[in-house]
Amino acid sequence: MSEATEVLNAPETATPGKRTSQIALLLLSLGVLILLTWVGLKAWRVFQSTSSLLARQGELEQLAQNGWGTADPNALEATVLGAHRDVVALKNELAFLMPVLPYFSWLPEVGGLAKAAPALLEMADAGTEAAAYAVRGMKPALAVLQSEEQSNPLIPQLLATVNDAQPDLARAALALERAADARAQIDDLEALPWRVRTLLETGDKYLTLGQGFARMSLVLPELMGLNGPRRYLILAQNQDELRPTGGFISGAGLLEVQNGEFKELSFIDANLVDAWENADFTGGRLTKPYSSPPEPLQSFMLLDLFLFRDANFWPDFAVSGQKAMELYEYGRNAAPLDGVIGINQRFLARLVDGTGPVRIADTGQVVGSNNVIESLQEAWTLEGGVIERKAFMGPFALAIMDQINGNFAQIEPLRLVQRLGESLESKDLQVFLRDPLAAQVLASNGWDGRMRTTGNHDSLMIVDTNMGYNKANIFVDRTAAYDVRLAPDGAAEARLTVTHIHNGLADGEECRQGTLDEYVEGANYLALTDKCYWNYLRIYVPEGSELISGPQPLISGQTWFGGYDWQRPTGSVAELPGFTTFDSWMLLPRGGETTSEFHYMLPDSISQATGDTRLYRLQLIRQAGTEPYFVQVSITLPEGASLQEAVPQPVATEGNTYRFTIEMDRDQSIGLSYR
Repeated sequence: MSEATEVLNAPETATPGKRTSQIALLLLSLGVLILLTWVGLKAWRVFQSTSSLLARQGELEQLAQNGWGTADPNALEATVLGAHRDVVALKNELAFLMPVLPYFSWLPEVGGLAKAAPALLEMADAGTEAAAYAVRGMKPALAVLQSEEQSNPLIPQLLATVNDAQPDLARAALALERAADARAQIDDLEALPWRVRTLLETGDKYLTLGQGFARMSLVLPELMGLNGPRRYLILAQNQDELRPTGGFISGAGLLEVQNGEFKELSFIDANLVDAWENADFTGGRLTKPYSSPPEPLQSFMLLDLFLFRDANFWPDFAVSGQKAMELYEYGRNAAPLDGVIGINQRFLARLVDGTGPVRIADTGQVVGSNNVIESLQEAWTLEGGVIERKAFMGPFALAIMDQINGNFAQIEPLRLVQRLGESLESKDLQVFLRDPLAAQVLASNGWDGRMRTTGNHDSLMIVDTNMGYNKANIFVDRTAAYDVRLAPDGAAEARLTVTHIHNGLADGEECRQGTLDEYVEGANYLALTDKCYWNYLRIYVPEGSELISGPQPLISGQTWFGGYDWQRPTGSVAELPGFTTFDSWMLLPRGGETTSEFHYMLPDSISQATGDTRLYRLQLIRQAGTEPYFVQVSITLPEGASLQEAVPQPVATEGNTYRFTIEMDRDQSIGLSYR
């Protein structure tokens, strides 16, 4: 056998390179096996956590359906804590995926969910953490509500539990802030699955509400007089006679609380607040000097003195509220007040919807959300020169207090809180407090009715003031159209059209401003509603805006107290810091329609530059007391500019013009970025 043949027939031996490949293959197989095992364990843990969460969701839904009055405090705490543990476990198990998921946003069907997944999981973590802290802190309150023996007043006991729960409530508030930050990262709801989108839209309402009330709980003991008595002025405003902060001040209430107990709750007619020689306002003179009212009240309503009933001349509730407190203290020789609360009929309807129907002690009348406004109107009458609103408001307020004190365990807390939150958001309930910390909390929630400047951004507020001595606003609707054209340098030109429509019967009867024969003994409320509408119209825009043109209405001298033809061009005044005000007048006959047009230049740099991108933001501020109405907004970008993002999404696009339809049921905003 040759040497070559021997070599070819020799046993095969592994070379070092081949041995390395075999080891690598073995390690790879082992790695894949470990990975599959790890993924399987992850999947199992995720499945367990998800299943547990779904089970706890069912428990909470059942609890909500049965009502909090029957809930076992310890079981509730265990369920909420368990839900938080499940979410934390789920978050930990999926943490390795979170950084990469947003890169798969391009995937059809699930791309939006992949992009939002990290924020959604963070929201779930923060939300359940907030719930866990809140339940732990307020568990004693649930025990108080469920106690069959209430030897002590209920509200002071609940206030004590809130005070003791401050550390947990503070942590809950911080967790809700974290949830809100995570929610802000989700900007495209339309890309999410329907179920997730629906849950988010529903959750948004409760998140904002939860943030607000969590903050308020931190100052509630102080506001409710835990450290001494607190006294609050209540402004009963009538939106049927619209004024800047919500309506004509028809009544004044005084609420005094100490240690959570209502020491005093009384109402009087607004006319009785001032320092009259005869306390029942049946005649006589004022015993103290009063200043002159703002010029429009002097000129068109022919008022000589600035009295309490007209204190809310400014749409900023903090400004008008402080003036109301000043006039109340002055006219009644009252001790300093701690704050002022503005309410109207819509708030009362929501309040009684949250508490359940109440029974008026003196008359036995049952008042619910379906008849409270009708009851207010029926109580309005003129007797002895005094409008007898107090005959209803005082007993009604006491009935509400009795319901809360004596039947609180039967009230659905979430429903009541939701109704209060809706009223604060819509400005049917406004609060200004003198305590700096409490005022800061209210301001952070946007619940103080204050008009805030928007820096170099655009802002718009339309304000009506009924100067007709009637309740015509019950028949008046308004709409608006706002057209903004942005220039390349950041300036902008604006056109605003405001339309008022009177839904009453056009019978051809001549308009007369507040004729005295309507205010006669026994006059009823409805006699003052279907009347012509005399309106002092103000438009609040960014400070530094310059009016180009505005309405020049002519009001015949035969229609108003002055007796001469009234025509004053639209003016531009500096009335509130941070705003320029355009003011005008209008007369709207029954069944009529009138349009007021304002053309003006916005300040330079109304849109802000950030690198090669510009941002335009519009803040639309709702006047308190108005019915929800629509504003059609058109924003035209500079020629050649391209839109990067818009919130909310425009309803239509025509070239470089983007159109939005905004329902003014609360303050709203629009934001566009372009380059």
